[in-house]
Amino acid sequence: MIINGDSLEVLKTFEPNSIDALVTDPPYGLGNTSPANVTACLQAWISGQDYQASGSGFMSKEWDSWVPSPNLWREVYRVLKPGAHGLVFSGSRTEDLMSISLRLAGFEVRDRLVWLYGSGFPKSHNVSLSIDKRLGYPNRGRAIPTASQYQASDIEQKNKLTSNPVDPYEPTTEQAKKYKGFGTALKPAYEPIILIRKPLNGTIAGNVLTHGVGGLNIDDCRIGTDEQLSYSKSQKIGVTKFKTSQSSQHPNGRWPANILINEEINDPLLKRYFYCAKTSKAEREAGLISNESRANIHPTVKPLDLMRYLCRLITPPQGTILEPFAGSGTTLCAAALEGFEPIGIEREAEYIEIIKARLKHWSGGRYDYTPKTNDKPKVGEQFKLF
Repeated sequence: MIINGDSLEVLKTFEPNSIDALVTDPPYGLGNTSPANVTACLQAWISGQDYQASGSGFMSKEWDSWVPSPNLWREVYRVLKPGAHGLVFSGSRTEDLMSISLRLAGFEVRDRLVWLYGSGFPKSHNVSLSIDKRLGYPNRGRAIPTASQYQASDIEQKNKLTSNPVDPYEPTTEQAKKYKGFGTALKPAYEPIILIRKPLNGTIAGNVLTHGVGGLNIDDCRIGTDEQLSYSKSQKIGVTKFKTSQSSQHPNGRWPANILINEEINDPLLKRYFYCAKTSKAEREAGLISNESRANIHPTVKPLDLMRYLCRLITPPQGTILEPFAGSGTTLCAAALEGFEPIGIEREAEYIEIIKARLKHWSGGRYDYTPKTNDKPKVGEQFKLF
């Protein structure tokens, strides 16, 4: 189902202990994370209150001003079955807040997965240019006037410019020359994914038999390899134990690791990790119709192969997957492609039609939300799957 509404309120209508897995790409909270704001946030959370952040986050989006609060995650915790796992994306600089929020809601933090990619763009200030400006020298302008996020000194973008190409910035003042080549940020190349679990009800075996969840689907997420894998085996001869190396290869490949890579890997040492290409425009917009240059307007679309892998890793066969921050619906599409039942909640009404169209396309029409009447759905209304 797809529900247009606020996750905190919508989840209160769900039955407790009813959902098998959580796979979600929530707001990273890339707003003003000053020490004072973080202190105020933690004080609010510990007292059971929500923290009201001011301003906005990624691409000036108000919904990204702060990470979701423990009160939201407590509702997620309530509806998940005992032993159910969750995979929660977060930002590299706000991962600590996301993790604390999840812990305060009652979840166990089991691991961190790291999604590596090579196409991130450094959002950095040129220190020497800023010093020259402060000392009265005019800014030479942007490389692309309409792309305000790109400084004229962004060397990495130089070869991609279609107009007004410029050379790297040369400082003018002596003060600025001292800091030539200095910036304020690193190039982003990874996103953490927090692996959580609602505590077990008893033992692993008992929990799985009772609730159907509690383990990870290792064999279906192994990394294929042609290598002959080896392992150590202890042998006892007399009173002495010896370790011997023997060859073995699981038919599905290597044990899945907590590193995920999105670039083509030719190094044999790196082929043990899951590979996934970043989202292409064709994938983002498949099933959408628009006269605009960009049909899928959501700013943070994850690749389908990555989300399919994550859904498969923690969800039992024919299980239900909750995504309380559906965005443009990638998690829901991935869940449908893997044979799971997707449950998505999205607050922003502008994304609902995008979700419906993408889910219809990627599910081969199984999930078709085309209105059968002239009635328009209301905010908070559930769209039936069948």
